[in-house]
Amino acid sequence: MRVGRGSSLALVVAVLLIGGLVSAVVYDAQRHNETHYAAQLMDRHADVVTEAITDRVDHYSDTLTDLALAVGAEAEPRADLYERLTAGLDVARLPGASGVAFVVAARTAQVGSVQRTWRTRGSAGLRLTPAPGHDEHLFVVFDRVFDSSPGVLGLDLAQSPQAVEALRTARQSGALAISPAYQLLRDRGVATPLRQTSVAFAAPVHAGLSVGGADTFEGWIVMAVRGQDFLAQTLIDRGQGAIQVSLADPAAAGAVIAAARPGRRLTDDRLDRERILIVGQRRWQVSMWPTRRLMAITDRGISMITGGSGIALTIMLAVVTGVLAGSRSRALHQVEQATAALRGDIDRREAVEARLREREHELHHLAFHDPLTGLANRQLFYERLTHALTTRGERFIAVLFIDLDGFKEVNDARGHHAGDIVLKTVAERLHAGVRISDTAARFGGDEFAVLLESLTDVGDAHTAAARAVADVQQPIDITGISVTVSASVGIAVHVPGGADSADDLLRGADAAMYAAKAAGKNRYVLAEAGR
Repeated sequence: MRVGRGSSLALVVAVLLIGGLVSAVVYDAQRHNETHYAAQLMDRHADVVTEAITDRVDHYSDTLTDLALAVGAEAEPRADLYERLTAGLDVARLPGASGVAFVVAARTAQVGSVQRTWRTRGSAGLRLTPAPGHDEHLFVVFDRVFDSSPGVLGLDLAQSPQAVEALRTARQSGALAISPAYQLLRDRGVATPLRQTSVAFAAPVHAGLSVGGADTFEGWIVMAVRGQDFLAQTLIDRGQGAIQVSLADPAAAGAVIAAARPGRRLTDDRLDRERILIVGQRRWQVSMWPTRRLMAITDRGISMITGGSGIALTIMLAVVTGVLAGSRSRALHQVEQATAALRGDIDRREAVEARLREREHELHHLAFHDPLTGLANRQLFYERLTHALTTRGERFIAVLFIDLDGFKEVNDARGHHAGDIVLKTVAERLHAGVRISDTAARFGGDEFAVLLESLTDVGDAHTAAARAVADVQQPIDITGISVTVSASVGIAVHVPGGADSADDLLRGADAAMYAAKAAGKNRYVLAEAGR
């Protein structure tokens, strides 16, 4: 009798140990799958957020650059002209922007003459206030304020090292520059808890652009932008509440420019993400962390259900084994029932794994395709171009780099919904105009690319580019309103025996596209040999 009881106890212990081990292994595998899926979701959110930040900065940069060109095109900038040029700018169009100013440089000995000059140009009441301890000054001579903050007319930006750095970089490079993160001079009177970390966009103004001669540096168009108002809502919208985001300037002691912290952050280093952006000749760091909402999307509860089911089944088997150990026939019957339950549990686990595989397939598609148009994204395009070059044989390969002309005007006038319709329509036309062996892709914004493989000669690339130009310029219907855009297309061709890399072809096509724009837009240009 004692031997029988000992055998029963040993059998129960064995069932508990084996069942617990199997449940732990299955739980660990299921949890690993969920973590992997969550990591893929974090990668997708990171790409979407960084692209949204870049798009927002590009929009502000384009606006400021256009204003600088308009001011520089005038023989003598005046206050009334500046007021007209900036009349359409406000916080609704440029969230976070406190105002836009025209800044000129002057030495201490020139302050009086500079003040008289700009007063005669309509800046009534201008009073220049040189910053002490500086011989070179940066005076605001025109100031258009967007909000209720005090104006800075006559202020000397030389007292702000961050603004000075941005203006110096913009002048030396001849292109827009963004300052390090800092507190705006016009916000000095704001209570400390309400102050935001800000940046300044600076675009150089050159006169003489309309006469074809050597241009003359006149000054800068400067836009002060408060970081949280600038990007916080964008970060929340694009993050969909599933992630927390922080945008910082590493060169400014890691100052946080903008942040969105919805929900409750989860501590898991495997899911944290960082991206580096180069905008306005500066390096920004985007840090992202998962929240409980992201974990809910990944159905993390499945692992708990699976593990709990395994433990419950193990306990049930142990109890059944212990109770029925003394009766062989009854024990065999109960074991058959438990085996059937185990098979059902295995079927359920297999069904869960099948659903996870389907979701992984969907995520893989999202990782390599543009979510708006469905076209291949930059990463997939680059991989296919690289593969085509390694298997090129004796056939020609061409890359078309396409940038839409007039898209910005449609987007600004009709809104982002209209802009999305235009991008989708153009994507459909480009996709319909290429062969099944070719690849049409969207690189972001209003930029597209087409990979043409196995061409007979360069003429095939010309034909494809002409077709793209013709297709894009066809009218597009937006809720009953017909709009049109055109395309500037750059062509780069790899000839048999050539040593071009994927980067070489992309750079050549990009340069040719800008040449097409410079030549009047709505056309295509073939890249020069060696570019």
